[in-house]
Amino acid sequence: MLTIAQAIDAVSALFEAYRPEYRGYRACEDAKGRPTGRHLWLFEVWGQDLSIVADAAFPYSRPNAYIINYDVQRNLPHVELDGRLCLTKVEFTTDPADAARQVLAEALELLCAHQTGTEDADLKEDFTNYWSQRAHVGSPTLSLLYEERASTGSYLLTGNEVFVFASKELMFRWWENRNGEAPKHTNAARFVELKKFPLPSEFPADPLGLLKLLQTHAVDGGEAMLKAVSAVPNGIVLVLVGVAPSGRRQFAGVRLMKNLPPQKRGSRRKPRLKLHPRDKLAVGDLLKHYTIQRLRTSLLDSSTSRSVVDLTDLADKRVVVVGCGAVGAGVARLLAKAGVGRLDLVDHETLGWENIRRHELGGRSVRHSKPEALASDLRQDLPEMVEVRAFSKTIQDLVVSGNDILKGADLIVATTGSLHADNYIAELARHGAPPIAVVFGWMEAWGVAGHALLLLGDGARFTDGFEEGVPRRPASRNDRQPPKECGNATTPFGAPEVVAVQAMIAELCLDRLLEPELAGAWRTWWTSDRNLARAEGQWTEEFKATKPAVSVSGVMERQWP
Repeated sequence: MLTIAQAIDAVSALFEAYRPEYRGYRACEDAKGRPTGRHLWLFEVWGQDLSIVADAAFPYSRPNAYIINYDVQRNLPHVELDGRLCLTKVEFTTDPADAARQVLAEALELLCAHQTGTEDADLKEDFTNYWSQRAHVGSPTLSLLYEERASTGSYLLTGNEVFVFASKELMFRWWENRNGEAPKHTNAARFVELKKFPLPSEFPADPLGLLKLLQTHAVDGGEAMLKAVSAVPNGIVLVLVGVAPSGRRQFAGVRLMKNLPPQKRGSRRKPRLKLHPRDKLAVGDLLKHYTIQRLRTSLLDSSTSRSVVDLTDLADKRVVVVGCGAVGAGVARLLAKAGVGRLDLVDHETLGWENIRRHELGGRSVRHSKPEALASDLRQDLPEMVEVRAFSKTIQDLVVSGNDILKGADLIVATTGSLHADNYIAELARHGAPPIAVVFGWMEAWGVAGHALLLLGDGARFTDGFEEGVPRRPASRNDRQPPKECGNATTPFGAPEVVAVQAMIAELCLDRLLEPELAGAWRTWWTSDRNLARAEGQWTEEFKATKPAVSVSGVMERQWP
């Protein structure tokens, strides 16, 4: 195992070839002369001091590069306040000398870009990040849910976080999903459109500086701020909105707070500043009664940037999931995370202790309705969802009671584990006006295989694949009898198997939602031969002839039935 001393010697020997720019090695010490575990290799490049820094985990961590005594007024892109250069996170090698050389090469490339100005556009492209880096210490974080062309919105302050929404509709939906109740004590927020981005050195430090900035950089010349201040509120939240060269929106939150006079000794009354909207004060005099906070700003829906597909294509889709057991509950959560905005969850059962090792819901939901508990979790975990409804009935009882739940649905997911219920769903969807696509999902005994079946309209029927209630073309067979449960059909399978089947079913659902021309597909997942042997099962002759001879596990698509 390579020691840190050996790694330091290797890096130092390599950098000797870079003299005279290389100025030597130094181990960092604290004020009392004790080693901090940080190691520096010093360079002088283009008139500024550069250091390659390794931490105590080196050589099993990547070094960083710093500009020593960095002047933040220089407005250099990709440089943090402490002088650290924001280099790529790509790690090409574990060799300590080569890793240090790569960091140095990237650092020199960035310093060269500073000389030529080729990276200056990043100050606009990543404006939100530069603003957040310079947020006032101790100020709350601003979390935003924005809509295009919003000019006024609402905000709430809870703890050390300011939540800003582009409309009351968004605010109430998100807040009720996340917290289970309507918000209280909301205030007006204002969105200010920027016509150009300020440089980091121009970020305002006081209210008057903010006004001057908006007079030159905002489309409205600061009118929104003046209007807000004229009402002499206790607090004001402004969100600066601009468009980066790439077309992406950038945001910066700022908060103005009214100053309060000092509280008199022994007084229990909260001091108040005697200012009123009718008072005639010059703008400068009025702004002296406020302080400013630049707020670290982030988007409540920023997770959309991690998605492969455009989530706007799924946000208005409505999917009805019938059967919220181990398979269906996981499919519902995957669809919600994928961006489906509206889910209806149908199941008449409550969660039992026997379910918790393979179900999305855990011990805290035992004895609760499966669809209601799942809906509550989804609302809290993904509060930007448009709607999640729960129905604690069978699909038969729900429809007979007059609920037209399937009308207008974009897709039905049937994971009931009941042939009668699935056939009922198939017939309802088939005779809908227009017919509704259905994805059926189920697992075979002992969890060695699972199926996802998409059917629509006048094609193949669900019952075509069954004979006397038994699948005509199963993937496996097993003579072992599952545990007997009075009045219930069940089979043992574990979490790894059900997760694989959930993913296959959810993927077929998304294929249909994103590609409406897809009218039919039958996909089968199978486990490894090792797991099959543990379950004391065998592949059927037909399936053995179809799947790859040697495989760990996989998915194939076939013709139904």
